[in-house]
Amino acid sequence: MYTYLLNRRGHYHFRLRVPSDLSQVISSAELNKSLKTKDLKEAHLLARHYLQRIHTIFSLFRAGYLDHQHVKEQIDCVLGRTRNKPESLKATAEVPASLSTYPTHRLSSIISSFISDKQMGWSLKTKMENEASLRLLLDVIGDGAIENIDRKTASLLRDALCILPANVYKVLPGIPVSRVLEELKTGCSSHPPMSTTTVNKHLSRFSTLLAYCVREGILRSNPAEGMTLKRKRKADEERKAYSPQDLKMIFENLRYHDSEPERYWIPILSMYTGLRLDELCQLYTEDVTEYDGVHCISVADTQDKKVKTLSSRRIVPVHPRLVKLGFLAYVRKAKANGQLRLWMNLKRRDADGYGSAYGKVFQRFNRKYITNDPLKTFHSFRHTFANSLKQQGVQESLIAEILGHTNPSITTGRYGKRFQPRVLLEAIKKLEFELD
Repeated sequence: MYTYLLNRRGHYHFRLRVPSDLSQVISSAELNKSLKTKDLKEAHLLARHYLQRIHTIFSLFRAGYLDHQHVKEQIDCVLGRTRNKPESLKATAEVPASLSTYPTHRLSSIISSFISDKQMGWSLKTKMENEASLRLLLDVIGDGAIENIDRKTASLLRDALCILPANVYKVLPGIPVSRVLEELKTGCSSHPPMSTTTVNKHLSRFSTLLAYCVREGILRSNPAEGMTLKRKRKADEERKAYSPQDLKMIFENLRYHDSEPERYWIPILSMYTGLRLDELCQLYTEDVTEYDGVHCISVADTQDKKVKTLSSRRIVPVHPRLVKLGFLAYVRKAKANGQLRLWMNLKRRDADGYGSAYGKVFQRFNRKYITNDPLKTFHSFRHTFANSLKQQGVQESLIAEILGHTNPSITTGRYGKRFQPRVLLEAIKKLEFELD
């Protein structure tokens, strides 16, 4: 029996014990709701809906979005919403967060519904990022009626974001955002502002929230549409490729140790495959295998792995230089030892996957031995890889497939099949780095 279901005289009820940290907010020890069904499967689906909605409200309260009164109001709203048994099980499984049933369209209520609706399709990291952006939104413009948000409100938000520091809650803990803004405007406080990229991420999430309101019939138009800032640098200037001298210094300073093989192999693999940091750090031994007689690395979202986009699912041939350096021998040994993952030292973090800790390790190495240029990071390997293939005359669609980008050509992207492994290998063979 599911712990959140209770059978009373043949009818199922939803039951959830109130967490201890919310006992002062919610007077009862348990939340209850009759599901008006005798069918266990249907009751489970209904209860899962209520569980998801209420846990979202709890999370928003803990993150500082909602005060005590709003928590009570939203829980009452959720538990009082479904009066009749749905016409079909499908309808039950997809109970929409209909915003028209909210007594008022307070911004916090809309955020709660928005997150609840979207979170099933989000990774934990995406959920946390959206929650952080929307918390900041609430603190800047206040918890008023969503209908009162107009173009002027969106402009004021953008202006505020442009002067606020990144990670304001960590940089200035315990200080209300309104006070931080006041001190920044009057010159009483001085902190580096967040980057244009970060401002645009917050604005984009704000716009997505308002677009959701348009779809739900709450707003007629999206006042935040087109509010993002123009980038000060061109896209190809936001990260720099490593120079030949940088690559040589990296290779010379890398040292192989049996106890920490990832510190040696991951930079070199990125150099010769163009794989992202997370893609490399999450690899399993079975991901290195043969396709049509070509040794390849498979990038997929199987097991506990994730990919950035659907286009990121791909195979990338192993460069002959990697074979010469002993990478395939390392993989064979790992498989023979019963090792499931390539890098057993790396631990997965729910929000960040396997790459977070190693990224910090590499950045210390990068700054100590290679460069202090802030535009040169681990991602520079990917830029180096792409630029090197481009300079060798490799066609753009080939580079896009190897990197896991959407095919830039509509015709070949829609109607053409993926390149054969041998075709990809011939392209990768054109990479020539003078490391010795």
